[in-house]
Amino acid sequence: GTSPEAWGLPHRLLVRLVDCFANWLKIGQETLQEIGSLPAPPMILMQPTDAEVRFKGIRAQRSFSTIRPSCDEVRAYFHREETLRYLIPDRAFSYTALDGRKSTVAPLRCIGKPSAKIRDHFMLKHNRPPHVTILCLVRDAAARLPGSIGTRADVCTLIRDSQFIVEDISDFQVNQVVSGALDRLHYELDPCVQFDRDRHLWVYLHGEREEEEFENDGTSSRKNWKRQGEMLERNLS
Repeated sequence: GTSPEAWGLPHRLLVRLVDCFANWLKIGQETLQEIGSLPAPPMILMQPTDAEVRFKGIRAQRSFSTIRPSCDEVRAYFHREETLRYLIPDRAFSYTALDGRKSTVAPLRCIGKPSAKIRDHFMLKHNRPPHVTILCLVRDAAARLPGSIGTRADVCTLIRDSQFIVEDISDFQVNQVVSGALDRLHYELDPCVQFDRDRHLWVYLHGEREEEEFENDGTSSRKNWKRQGEMLERNLS
């Protein structure tokens, strides 16, 4: 039941909670319907993945782009997917990678209130959803790598597709931010990327996962997890 007595909550608070849940459920159902009705991606415009050709000479240059910037049609399709992804950020989502495959990204945990204040970042637009961060967008870009593998420069190319990135950011600024974000993603509890030191390439690891395969808090860093464990231990002692 939803009586205040059964829940041990004031009536007004319980009504607000029920309304919030109903609204969350409605948005989730509508978004899932939109995902199901997405048209097929523009496959003819996708980029093939001949790894031998893409990574020829990679050791000599270490980080150069092995992919072309997305054409308008591919970018527009990604924007539709990206919008839906952040309408239900607490669910796993499948993007269309640059080679036409489906590639999964983890649910966002601890996303906070929808009305939360947006944290400023020089690379991010101010009118974005509050839970959209650089880490999220770098994860999305890595998920779209053709063949789930590419250089840091490839991730930089793909992150520019996002509708939440400021357009006139320099390549140097993008490279610096993406480099730091990839390192942070690499140290999450359940890392979505791995660095292949021999070939100087980033590998995306979550592409073929199902939602139930993600850990409860897979997008938290190992350092945060350790800190939370220490706090819990202190509270229990």
